[in-house]
Order: sequence, then C-alpha cells, then structure tokens
Amino acid sequence: MKLNLGSHNKRIKGYTNVDALGLENVDIVHNLTEYPYPFEENSIDEILMTEVLEHISWRKTDAVLKECFRILKVGGKMHIQVPDCGNMMKAMMNDWISEIIPHKPESEDQVLKLRKETGKTVHPNRWLMAFCGAQKHEFDAHLNIFTAERLEDYIINAGFNKWDFKEDKLGWKLKVDIWK
Repeated sequence: MKLNLGSHNKRIKGYTNVDALGLENVDIVHNLTEYPYPFEENSIDEILMTEVLEHISWRKTDAVLKECFRILKVGGKMHIQVPDCGNMMKAMMNDWISEIIPHKPESEDQVLKLRKETGKTVHPNRWLMAFCGAQKHEFDAHLNIFTAERLEDYIINAGFNKWDFKEDKLGWKLKVDIWK
C-alpha cells in the first residue's frame, strides 16, 4: 500500500489519499496528529508528504514522523517536500525578494532567466507563504519551518538512517527521499 498523507483533494494514481478534511478524492479521513494511524506496523510500502509537514505544529512533528516510521515497511520509502525556509531567510538577508520574479511562474526556466538578469530569487508573496502558508482554509497555515539541517534532525529523531535530499532548482523547496 502507498499513502499520500495530507493529500487534500489531489489524486495521485496508485496512492491511497489520507487527509483531515473529507474532500473529494480523500479515501481515509484522518488527522495526522491523532495516533496511532489506522495502519498496522510495517504495513506501508511508500509514503508521500508533499507540502504537508509544515502544517503540523513543531511540537508534534517528531511524533508524526515517528508514526510514519512505525507504519512504513523495512525498505519502504517516504518522500517529504516542505518550503525551504533556510533559502528564504537568505533571500531576505541578501535583498533577493522582488515582484520581478513571478509568484506562479510558467516554468523553472522563466525564473532562472530572470534571476540571472536581476539577481532576485523569489516573489514577496511566495516568500511570505513559505513561512505562513497560503491560508486558503483552516489547515492551510504553517505551524513549523524547515531548513535542511532542521529537517534532517527530525528524520534522525524519527529513527530513519538513510535519506537523500533532492535538488530544487529554484531553492524554494526542500525535497528528501527517506528509507526505513
């Protein structure tokens, strides 16, 4: 079984969607801060947590990742993507924030070209959303922030010992694959 935790209403083929909101395409309604999860220990092949973990209180992040570790099979894989607040802090300190960079770009190449021309890296709204969330509904506020180092500490504390950070060309996201 493969889980898309915090799926909202986005269907990904082959994954069981789990979300706190009973939306269209949600297969299992479950709040990720309520334990135990409705899955047996060592029963899940793969877990996706894309733009989810930042919505969990920093006080509960360790417990959420430990619960993911519990349900993931040995050899199973988890993918996490969160805003890269470390890079966003660098953008603020270096005056790299500008409306010249589109908030919702057409492509990565568009942003990379503008960066080369202007030295700017991120739109002010995207910068703000990295820390605060989009706030489109009650669960869409950020309750934790991540740098690569901070995320790595959470991964280690949960019991994982193998992970690989993936490149995000724009530096807006932290993407990491983790194995049990």
